[in-house]
Amino acid sequence: MIDLRYHIASIVAVFLALALGILIGSTIVSDNLIVEQQKKMIDRLEEQFYALRDSEAVLTAENQRQSKIISNYENYSQTLLTSLVNGKLGGLQIGVIITGDSDLPAGMINALASADADILSKTVVLSGLGLHDQGVCDRVREFYGLEASATEDIMRQQIAYSVAEVIQNRGEPAAIEFLQNNNLIKFSGDNQTPLAGVIVLGGANDPSFYFVDSFDTALIDKLNTDSMKIYGVEQYSAVYSYMEQYGQRDITTIDNIELSLGQVSLVFAMAGEPGNYGMKTTAKKLMPTLPVEKVWGQLQ
Repeated sequence: MIDLRYHIASIVAVFLALALGILIGSTIVSDNLIVEQQKKMIDRLEEQFYALRDSEAVLTAENQRQSKIISNYENYSQTLLTSLVNGKLGGLQIGVIITGDSDLPAGMINALASADADILSKTVVLSGLGLHDQGVCDRVREFYGLEASATEDIMRQQIAYSVAEVIQNRGEPAAIEFLQNNNLIKFSGDNQTPLAGVIVLGGANDPSFYFVDSFDTALIDKLNTDSMKIYGVEQYSAVYSYMEQYGQRDITTIDNIELSLGQVSLVFAMAGEPGNYGMKTTAKKLMPTLPVEKVWGQLQ
């Protein structure tokens, strides 16, 4: 659609240039041949302009029709989701860490609730992790005993290690207070009960919030060392994807968590079918294999 509008704008610009040329030519050139040629060119360009305008209208209508179909299919899938995942996780206790700049999709929360999973804790990376404030940087270096030359990436790695410790009930109260008071990390919920797994919600739409190569990788590496089950997810619409880096850590990944397909994939992955699911090039499979009885009803 953007290319089509660009072409239309280009044709309009040519119209204006030719019109100016005719005006100038008519005042300094007495030969009508040049004027006639320019008029014929304008006529051809007008035909192209109207054809492109009609094509744009057709494409716009088709896009609206396709969007409505997709929306209806998603609504239909959401009505089936509950029966697919109902009780499948049997009280599994999990934590959620939001490392990107997206909120938790409501559909993901509902799917986990339908599957009987308990979200015990929620940890959110705050904008201060960008470490643009020199005062915060100085305090982070001092708190972790880092050299004055320590980079922002090194500081984020240290913060990631602290987060991994906190959500596993091994964090120092001083670390929790420090991270929250400096607008780096927000902790909520129960960080004392042992977790069966952690969902890391990444993906960024703002490049200033893209910390996957420092914070996320360090966090996942630390949790992997502690044998924690990790599920890296993001929204399909995320501009800056984390899936490649997540997949390199040998964890389950789901790149369309805002959609019912992704939510079903998450539940089945947590129930024992790990993999790399979704619709992006980093995915190896659209979704886990559904048991026959879940699709056609309980076999007799």
